[in-house]
Amino acid sequence: MHTDKPMYLLLSADPEFLRLLTDGINITGPYHLEALDVKALERRIDGVILPEDDQQPIWAIEIQAQRDPLIYHRLLIDMGLLGERHPKRDIRGLLLFLSPAQDPKTRPWQPCLEQASAHCPVRRVYLLDVLNRLKHTAPEHPLLATFLPYLLEDREHLREQAPQAYRQIQQAALSARARRHCLDVFQSWLMARFDQLTLEEILIMLGELTPLEQTRAYRDIVEKNQPIWLDQGRREGRQEGRQEGRQEGRQEGRQEGRQEGLREGLREGEAQLLLRQLQRRFGALSEAQQRQIKALQVEQLEALGEALLEFKTRAEVDAWLNAHPA
Repeated sequence: MHTDKPMYLLLSADPEFLRLLTDGINITGPYHLEALDVKALERRIDGVILPEDDQQPIWAIEIQAQRDPLIYHRLLIDMGLLGERHPKRDIRGLLLFLSPAQDPKTRPWQPCLEQASAHCPVRRVYLLDVLNRLKHTAPEHPLLATFLPYLLEDREHLREQAPQAYRQIQQAALSARARRHCLDVFQSWLMARFDQLTLEEILIMLGELTPLEQTRAYRDIVEKNQPIWLDQGRREGRQEGRQEGRQEGRQEGRQEGRQEGLREGLREGEAQLLLRQLQRRFGALSEAQQRQIKALQVEQLEALGEALLEFKTRAEVDAWLNAHPA
């Protein structure tokens, strides 16, 4: 599963998340995280923490979930490039590894880090160690719930625990921005772990959508169609045997009712979930936008759900809707 983008989302969501996940980076006041392109070297720095207070240091962050023997060298290059761009700012660097297994411990930087003081401009953190400490100090913290799909290897246990973790994030005392980023990361990792499931099945797992067979609309469809198909079954039964005709009538009636109910239930469930996600991220939508989203077909809704992870502004939502009329 992808790690970098979800991690950068969490680091940008809340100063407390940043402090916990980096094991100590404290930013006072507003800040933002951005990716910077350095055209002269055709180089991109994916994670740069930029506090608005110019008395606080700028941090270059490299996140590693795989072993890379050049990661130490790249971080130092990033720091140097940031120093050229911001010559009056204090530049720091952080290597954030998933675990010690991803740390190549490159010399001479590894011995320096082991002996470094609190004022050393380069730091190294192991994410699993941070999360394990958090389990002991704050076992109900929403970050632990957010990381559940990424860290819990047993998929059956994940299936059982995912609904509770999802509710925990929804009910946590977080800012709207932090909650939105946690839910986005949780859902993207969960869909990656259960990539063989449809979106409808994921929503049912999380309790966001009622199973089709339990909905009133489905029962109404089946009950409304059942007498028609039973009559047809009886007519066929007179020709080929009453029992065979009855069974065929029931089977065809259920199949048509299930297909019709499934299409409508899936479309409405996806539309409602996307509306909630969009409103959490960008505020209330206009009535016209809501009608347009509700009118989308299932395939369009699934495409919008994937695109939503990339949107940063309401203008991007409007552009996507204009390009994908129902």
